[in-house]
Amino acid sequence: MKHFIFFKRILFLIVLFFFFDFIISIFLIKGLNNYFGFNKNPDVLINGASMSGAGFNRKDIENQTKLNVAKYTLEGVSVEDRFAMISHFFQMYPESLQTVIYEVNPVLFSGIRTAENVYTHFYPYLDDQNIDKYIKTHANKKDYFTHKIIRSMRFDSRLLITVMKGYLGIDENVKKNRLDSIAIKQMLEKQGRTNIAMEKSKLEIFKNTMDLIRSHNSEALLVMMPIFHIKLETFDKDSYENLCKYLEEYASKEEKVEFINLNRDSLIYDARNFSDPLHYNSYGQKKINDIISDHLLKNNGPFS
Repeated sequence: MKHFIFFKRILFLIVLFFFFDFIISIFLIKGLNNYFGFNKNPDVLINGASMSGAGFNRKDIENQTKLNVAKYTLEGVSVEDRFAMISHFFQMYPESLQTVIYEVNPVLFSGIRTAENVYTHFYPYLDDQNIDKYIKTHANKKDYFTHKIIRSMRFDSRLLITVMKGYLGIDENVKKNRLDSIAIKQMLEKQGRTNIAMEKSKLEIFKNTMDLIRSHNSEALLVMMPIFHIKLETFDKDSYENLCKYLEEYASKEEKVEFINLNRDSLIYDARNFSDPLHYNSYGQKKINDIISDHLLKNNGPFS
């Protein structure tokens, strides 16, 4: 009898644990969806890595265009990761989208990974079949099943901060620092040394992503994010021009694809725009928002 009571109590505690785990996960996922802009039917999706995360302010664009904007950007994501992200988005919103603003950058089609274990960003959305399949190919079995079973474990400290930002309505670029002379000097010593690779497998994933976007009757706006001019000069000039030429030709040949290169004189020569050579600060972010908002207004127009 004592054993029965003991096991009954254990069972009760297990049920209680998973009940509260489920309730907590609902609270956390709601905050994360708020942050990304998944809590309303988006007209525009911004997708990319940290460059677009720092470069765009979702609410500013919404205020200027009167369009609902989702900003699904995560640090260090590759072209493969972003295919999973966009597939996940269309799983939630298969019809509402007009435009995908798709960040492009010099290392997008190379084998370079700017961050490790990026797949952990996606644990909160493990219930989505596309994300589930993606994580299975990256995580070991123990990690996969642990996060599958215990839902609150899907949110690490980094994601908890994002959840709080979602509830507080914070999407501003808080970086106000500017480039210093030491960083500039280090870049001067590396001019022309970095070759830009364009791997065939990465290009195929990119094309599949564009096909996915257009299959949902949406347009793709490819945006080359601004890079501080001395950092831009560290890339081999010919390979950078080949990349831009490829994107220009692809956009000119394909329906519902457009390319905008923000590596313009007015955006890349002012060090006050940058918190580091690749990322805009809050001062520079406003300039990108104005350019993109103007483009969206000309092409989509606000809804009344």
